[in-house]
Amino acid sequence: MLTVKQDIPDFVLSSQLDNFIIGADKQVTFTLKKESSVILQETYTPDSNQEINVLDLFSLMEPYLLSSQLLQFSYSLSASGETAVNKSFIVLLCRHIVPCSADDFVNGYFLTALAGRDKVTSFERTETLYLTTGKLASGGTTIPIMVECVFVNDRNQLLSSTRSLGNVADYGIRSVDVSPSRFTQSGYRLLRYTVLAGARRLTFRVDHGEPETVGLKFRNSFGVLETFYFAGGETVEPELTRSASYFSGRYRTYHVDEQRKHTASTGFIPQSMYLLADDVARSCEVYLMDSSGDIPVTIIESDTGRNDADDGLFSFTVTYIHASRCQQRMELLPDIFDDSFDDTYN
Repeated sequence: MLTVKQDIPDFVLSSQLDNFIIGADKQVTFTLKKESSVILQETYTPDSNQEINVLDLFSLMEPYLLSSQLLQFSYSLSASGETAVNKSFIVLLCRHIVPCSADDFVNGYFLTALAGRDKVTSFERTETLYLTTGKLASGGTTIPIMVECVFVNDRNQLLSSTRSLGNVADYGIRSVDVSPSRFTQSGYRLLRYTVLAGARRLTFRVDHGEPETVGLKFRNSFGVLETFYFAGGETVEPELTRSASYFSGRYRTYHVDEQRKHTASTGFIPQSMYLLADDVARSCEVYLMDSSGDIPVTIIESDTGRNDADDGLFSFTVTYIHASRCQQRMELLPDIFDDSFDDTYN
């Protein structure tokens, strides 16, 4: 008899695709598809317990999920003389072990490693949150996005206000611009703000010290672009590898390979942001945010080590190089005056 002993849920995180168990007393053909494309088709023989274990399905689906983070897949089971078993299911890319169902996670949290923990930001930074309900088709409803802001004035008087950021559709993966510059109040400074979307909530604490920062945009463990700012400074270490030989009796350099290693430090950050720093370090797609646009970079080293000391304060670093062969980026001086400037008195 052909049965499914451990099935794949209708909606599942890719990190939860551990073990698919089939019960059978004869050979079974298992076919995994993404729409009409066959990803895997294999005939399996049951073990002594009349079971077939199909392992590591995530590695088969990951190439598809990297380009589109929420997709529908299907499988079919067939065996001689048995009724075929068919099922479709939706998978969301996730590289974290999540101790709850996929439905509970996406309905309770935004798609970030912060998982509801606070994030430190400052007024010039760009912040974006992503959310999903795990649906691919419209359910005909929308999700209202609200933000609760707390301001303070020069007399240390607090002011709270709730604002609407509009609605997003309840299917697919949706993004919301939650940059602190969107939330201002005349005569007050923004202290913190909490973004709410159903049961999802995430608080941003605003640092008005405005330290020099290196901003990286990276594709996080859910496959969406997120930002992280390094406020602990940056060091640059040019590394030149020269190749030389004799040409016409003269020893000359014929090739110079340059790697400018930029090491950015987070400075001391709160524990709530440790997992986010880990997510930056493991990302395969990273961009340096620049006034002229996002510059592709590659992280080649990282240090996110820490311990469980109660009074621990930890600072993490990543070392990156520009992805381009041209490592030196020219900085042009800005124009001080426009064309209307009158230089009569110069």
